[in-house]
Order: sequence, then structure tokens, then C-alpha cells
Amino acid sequence: MSSDNAQISAEKQQLRIEELETRMAFLEEVVDTLNHQLSAVTQDFLMARQAMQMMNQRLEQMQNLDSGLRDLADEPPPPHY
Repeated sequence: MSSDNAQISAEKQQLRIEELETRMAFLEEVVDTLNHQLSAVTQDFLMARQAMQMMNQRLEQMQNLDSGLRDLADEPPPPHY
């Protein structure tokens, strides 16, 4: 009887090990997928940040150019008014 119990216990342990290995493989796949997604989001963020910096520089350039132009309030209204 004790050898039967030992065999059942060994089988349960083996099933438990297989279940844990399966779960671990799934979790490794999820972590890998999340790492790829995080990398892609980070790239997108860096590109958006660079674009925003370029737009800010361009806006500053335009504001500097506009400082020498006349005030829009001094312009007459368009002909259709």
C-alpha cells in the first residue's frame, strides 16, 4: 500500500511540475510580448517627442519672423466683408 501511495504521490508531483512548466512557458511568452510592445511604444514616444521639439523650434522661428511684420489688426478686412 505504501508503494501505491508513493507512486500516486510521485504522479501528482509530476503532474504539478508539468502544470508549473506550462504556466511558466506561458508567462515567458507574455513577458516577451509585453517587452516587444513596450519597445514599440517607447520608439513611438521618442519619435513624437522629437517631432514636438521640431515643431516648437519651427514655431519659435515663425514667431521671430512675425515680429518684423505689421500687426494683423492694422490690415483692412477682406473684400467680401
